[in-house]
Amino acid sequence: MKIHKLLYLYLMLEKFLEKVLVLSRKDKVFEDTNPIVRAFEFNENVAHVFDDMAQRSIPHYRDVQSMAATLALTFYQEGSRIYDLGCSTGTTIALLLNGLKDHNLSNYYIKGIDSSAPMCREAIEKISSIDYEKDRILIEEGDILEEPIENASVVIMNYTLQFIDPLKRENLIKKIYRGLNHNGILLVSDKTLQSHTDISRIFVDNYYNLKRKNGYSELEISRKREALENVLIPYPIREEEELFRICGFEAVDLFYSWYNFSSFICLKKGQ
Repeated sequence: MKIHKLLYLYLMLEKFLEKVLVLSRKDKVFEDTNPIVRAFEFNENVAHVFDDMAQRSIPHYRDVQSMAATLALTFYQEGSRIYDLGCSTGTTIALLLNGLKDHNLSNYYIKGIDSSAPMCREAIEKISSIDYEKDRILIEEGDILEEPIENASVVIMNYTLQFIDPLKRENLIKKIYRGLNHNGILLVSDKTLQSHTDISRIFVDNYYNLKRKNGYSELEISRKREALENVLIPYPIREEEELFRICGFEAVDLFYSWYNFSSFICLKKGQ
């Protein structure tokens, strides 16, 4: 695909994001002053405001979504499958669907899996506003550790791997690698750690400054940090890259990085 076509695709997806992100529902999940902070979960309250939460909590969220969708559509092989593991409210799937339609591709199949029933309901509602063939997309509540991956040219995990038990991550990535076709890709975005604690601390400080700029109070930042402890477990960048390589991926590169957030593209070149 030529550079000008990639740029067109990226800009088209950026514009489409304005329509699908539901930012009118403001994230106030952690405004509560109750002294008991429960472990973070993707429940009804979170799902209802997730688009706003992601936009204000994840650096350059729109850019990363558009980049991931552009790469997915670039490597997509017609007749194969696209999996979105941890599909949340279906924003990525909506972008992919719009891109496939824009390129007049009809022989596709997209499956979104999420362990949260409320997230799946939000995703189904979002996708239902787009015209598409109903048998081409399936959004389903389920365990991505159990989900079979077959005839895939693209597998996406946007801020999902970081929530998986570290002891189970290798088996998950190996399963994905086996299920990918030749020249298929895995796209992963995660919060990451740095090689030195001083650098990590500075990066985290800059991240919290971003959240303050986006309207979160000190209370909200503190309570969410406490809620995510031992729920979201980041890897150092080098360790995450090594995980992808030992699971078989011949080419692993960053396609985005902002302080303590990183996005990886992993290419399967094996026969």
